[in-house]
Amino acid sequence: MDLPLASNVKQKRQSLQSSYLWNSLRAKWHHRLGKTDEAIQNWVDLLNQDCPKPRLKEVRYLIETQAFQEARDYLEGLPSKQSDDYSAEISYLLARCYLGQALIPQAKEMIEQAIHLKPQKAIYWDLLADCHLEFGDWREAIKALDNSLRAAPQNAETNYRLGIIHAYHEENLEALRCFQGCCQLRPRESLYWEMKAEMHLLLEQVADACISFDRALRYGGTPDLASRLAYCYVQNNEIKKGIQYYKFALKYEPDHYDSINNLAAVYQNEGRSQDALNLLERAKNIYPKDPILLNNIAFTLVHLGRTRKAEEYYREALELVPNHPLILYNLSVCFTRKGNWQEGINSLNQLIELDPNHSAGWALLGNIYDQMDQFDTAIDCFNKALKLA
Repeated sequence: MDLPLASNVKQKRQSLQSSYLWNSLRAKWHHRLGKTDEAIQNWVDLLNQDCPKPRLKEVRYLIETQAFQEARDYLEGLPSKQSDDYSAEISYLLARCYLGQALIPQAKEMIEQAIHLKPQKAIYWDLLADCHLEFGDWREAIKALDNSLRAAPQNAETNYRLGIIHAYHEENLEALRCFQGCCQLRPRESLYWEMKAEMHLLLEQVADACISFDRALRYGGTPDLASRLAYCYVQNNEIKKGIQYYKFALKYEPDHYDSINNLAAVYQNEGRSQDALNLLERAKNIYPKDPILLNNIAFTLVHLGRTRKAEEYYREALELVPNHPLILYNLSVCFTRKGNWQEGINSLNQLIELDPNHSAGWALLGNIYDQMDQFDTAIDCFNKALKLA
C-alpha cells in the first residue's frame, strides 16, 4: 500500500512569503503598528513586481502615508496608453501627488485631465476645488464643489465645505443654505447643527439659532454647546432658560470660563450683583490677568457700593492694558460715585485725548463740572456730547 506523499511545508511557506498577498498583509500590519517606513518599503516592493494591470491600490496607500515621490515615480513610469478608467484614475492620483508636493499648477493640469475623461466623479471635482483654493480663487473652488454636488448630491461633506467657504467670506445666507443641506442629509451630526446655528446668529435669527443649538446639544452635548445655547436664550429674552443652560455647562465643566462670565453678566443685569461677584471671583482664579474680567469685577463692586475696592481693580486692569477706553470710562464713573471730581476729570481728559468722539465721556465730564458749579464748562461738554450722540 502506497503511503501519502509528505508535504513540503517549508517550501510552501517560502512561496507564501514571496506572494503578493503576503507582502500586502505585511505592509498593512506594519502600517497598523506605526512602522510607516517599513510599510512604504513593502508597498514599493509590490509596485516593482510584474503585473499586467496598474497597482493603483498600493499607490493610494503610499499617498495616504504621504509617500508622494514613491507614488509619483510609479505612476509616471506607467505606459501612456491605458483605458479611460485607468487613465482618469492615474491622472487623479498624480494630481494628489503633485498637490502633496505643493506643485499646484501640475496638480491642476492633471485633475483637469481626469475630469475631462470622467466628469461624473465627485472626488475629482473636490480635488480641483483644493487646487483653486491653493491659488486663492475661492469662487472657482465653489464652482468645482457645485459640480461635485451634482455628481454626488447626497454628499454632506461637500455641502459642509461649501458652507465653510461661504461663511469665511461672509456670505452668511449662502452658508446657511449649505449647512441646512448638511442637516437634512445627516440629521444626527452635531457639528452641522452647530454651524447652522452660528449662521442664524450672524443673520440675527436668534429663535432659529436656539432651535439649532438645541439639536446640536442633543446629538453631541458639550459644555461649549450648552453655553452657546444659553447665550441664544438670553439674547432671545428667555432669561430663565439661559441661566438653566449656563448652569448645565458649569455642572459638567466647573471652570468653563465663558459660562462663568456670561452667567455673571446675566445676574448683574438681573440685579443679582452679589451672585455675579461670586462667579467673577471664580473666574479670577482661572485667569487672574484678564483685564476685561478685572473691569467686570470692578463694575460689579461699584454696584455693590464698594467703590474703593473697585478702584483697585480698575487700576490693576489699566496696568495690563493702559489707555483702554472702556476701563478709563468706568474708572471715571467710579471716581464720580466717590465724589473725587478732580481724579474723574483727569481720567476723562485722558479718555477724550484717546477718543475725542466719546460722547458718554463728554456727558460724564459735563456732570462733574456741573457738580463743581462750573456751569459754562459743563454746558460746553454737554453740547459736545449732544453733537456726537
